[in-house]
Amino acid sequence: HYSWSQRRNYYVGLTGVEAFVTMQFTSDFQEKDIVFGGDKKLEKLIDEVEQLFPLNNGVSLQSECPIGLIGDDIEAVARKKAKEHDKTIVPVRCEGFRGVSQSLGHHIANDAIRDWVFDKKETDFEPSFFDVNVIGDYNIGGDAWASRILLEDMGLRVVGNWSGDATLAEVERAPKATLNLIHCYRSMNYIARHMEEKYGIPWMEYNFFGPSQIEASLRNIAAFFGPETQDKAEALITRYQPLVQAVTEKYRPRLIGKTVMLYVGGLRPRHVITAYED
Repeated sequence: HYSWSQRRNYYVGLTGVEAFVTMQFTSDFQEKDIVFGGDKKLEKLIDEVEQLFPLNNGVSLQSECPIGLIGDDIEAVARKKAKEHDKTIVPVRCEGFRGVSQSLGHHIANDAIRDWVFDKKETDFEPSFFDVNVIGDYNIGGDAWASRILLEDMGLRVVGNWSGDATLAEVERAPKATLNLIHCYRSMNYIARHMEEKYGIPWMEYNFFGPSQIEASLRNIAAFFGPETQDKAEALITRYQPLVQAVTEKYRPRLIGKTVMLYVGGLRPRHVITAYED
């Protein structure tokens, strides 16, 4: 089954006019397609996207379980249609997430960006020394937006915030950044290492869960960029101290001596512990 949809974070406006989250393109996959292959339906699907939404910047193909069983060549379809429509088309062969704890799925997604997005288009993006990519933040609860505010308040320019809140343009210009900041190292270390090896972009882990880790991360990031950014980071930390103090004073008396059980996944276990310690 092939389908097409958009990320829920962007859902504002009128359906079918300026928002398309609830609209699905489906290929009407049938038993005969399992036997004879569904790549022709995939081609038709891409053509329909192009006809209905000609201003699209690209299409990603996410293959689901039946495709893994029958082995449709989605890469060949992507190459053919990318040339035909002069658009970025990214095939992601990752049925059922794959791997232990989805780990292979992360690797496949990273490789898809490396092989099908990077260096495929000329961009008119003008880089600066203070450009950073925020990588491995999936913006589940708006985390990426809060992180972006802090980084920009200390004088940095977030040129890419992915994969939870990215545009295709942000991913395409990622190799022009000065530094990669990684929140979930496990899922995004592959692409960070690739960008370091090929484009010479260093990477740094950071942790924006809890005040002490936010302070430490802001200082580490600022140290990379030098004294001017360090001064801005210290001013930023000072500005938020009254807010942090008020929250701590409100909750500490209710939490002293208590035990916390964490039942979380992804990047949160090791990051969130320090927030509770605060």
